[in-house]
Amino acid sequence: MEGSTGMHRPVAAAFGRATDWLTQAPRRGRQLAVVRMGIAGTWLLSLLSEWPNRQSTYGLQGPWTWDMAHEATQGSRLLSLLTLTPAPGWSLCVYLLSMAASVQLLLGWHTRLACVFFLLGVLSLQNYAYPLDYSGDILIRLTALYLMATRCGRVWSLDARQTRKAHRGAGAAGVAVWALLGALLAVCTLGPSPGRPWQLGTLWLVWAAQGWSWRACRVPGSVQARWLEAAGNAVHNAAVTVMMGQIVLVYFMSGTAKLGGATWRDGTAVYYALHELGMPFPALTEMICSSQALVALATWGTLILQIGFPLALLYSRTKNWALAATFCEHLGIAALMGLPYFSLAVLSADAIWLPAAWSRRSPPPSTKDNGHHLPHAYTRPPHDETPHVHGLLVTPRSPTPHSSAKPHEDHTVSRQTSPP
Repeated sequence: MEGSTGMHRPVAAAFGRATDWLTQAPRRGRQLAVVRMGIAGTWLLSLLSEWPNRQSTYGLQGPWTWDMAHEATQGSRLLSLLTLTPAPGWSLCVYLLSMAASVQLLLGWHTRLACVFFLLGVLSLQNYAYPLDYSGDILIRLTALYLMATRCGRVWSLDARQTRKAHRGAGAAGVAVWALLGALLAVCTLGPSPGRPWQLGTLWLVWAAQGWSWRACRVPGSVQARWLEAAGNAVHNAAVTVMMGQIVLVYFMSGTAKLGGATWRDGTAVYYALHELGMPFPALTEMICSSQALVALATWGTLILQIGFPLALLYSRTKNWALAATFCEHLGIAALMGLPYFSLAVLSADAIWLPAAWSRRSPPPSTKDNGHHLPHAYTRPPHDETPHVHGLLVTPRSPTPHSSAKPHEDHTVSRQTSPP
């Protein structure tokens, strides 16, 4: 029995550390803020550039008619607000709604609700004109989905600024935005193209969770608020992990797929890519293509970078060099191949891998509520009134006979400490 207990201790300790990492605090706050602003800014810029052609792409004046889009979205079970009605002004309203959601997410005003608005606008426009879909749109859509599960508005946002001054719950504006979003989701649910069940279900879940969190935070220090804080941290950190893994897979799978092409293996793929996709700067393109060595260096360098990207992330120095190389790569794609929004979307998603040391000095956001400090999920109560739950509500323990620590030195966190 003693040997079995000794074998289980490392497993229990590892499980405890993993639970602590998930529930103690939201991770990579500044990196997520960069991702949030980058994705929102990229989508906003693309909508502004498409403004003169919006009627031919998303309206009633293009070759892709409303009837064709309506039939396609229903057949593929795609969610889109544009297929609710063929009214002349409806496409403009949805377009402006998507732009407003981009601005709201960029500024970080009621960020969690802004993420839902943003994803709804992205899905409405991209699913309506899905024959024009490309990899940059897919990355924006996936990143917007992950951002809904994160607390990406705790740094560099209007929410963070308001919280530092004086947080007073949802406020009238927050309740109005929450109600408007609920009305839009209800229209989507009852409309002819509600999409796949998991899509609307996810949007409704985030909407309901936001209202629940506002209600729970009205009672600072309650058990419900503590558990909700811990659950939110766990979902946030899980989404961050998925986002980081997605970038690794995107580069590695892209690099291994290129190995199957003969032009990538013989070092001439960049030459054909630059000539097939257009030349925004013809003189610069011809200068690069005139040198066989430069073309081969760019081709094989891209293969090495994308395939070796997962290995480069194992060490801090190589990771920083790899991130710098990806920045140069996508800068070249934007300038030489005329794909600026694709490059901006990829670079925004890459920002989740920015160095951790860059954000270590960021002050933790305050969570004051009506003059009181909302205890973190890890804040221990001063009395032994709650049961012991590892990693969440831990009561103070008395020191062991072999320990010289004071009774509450390692297990008690001040109730006046704001959560990170």
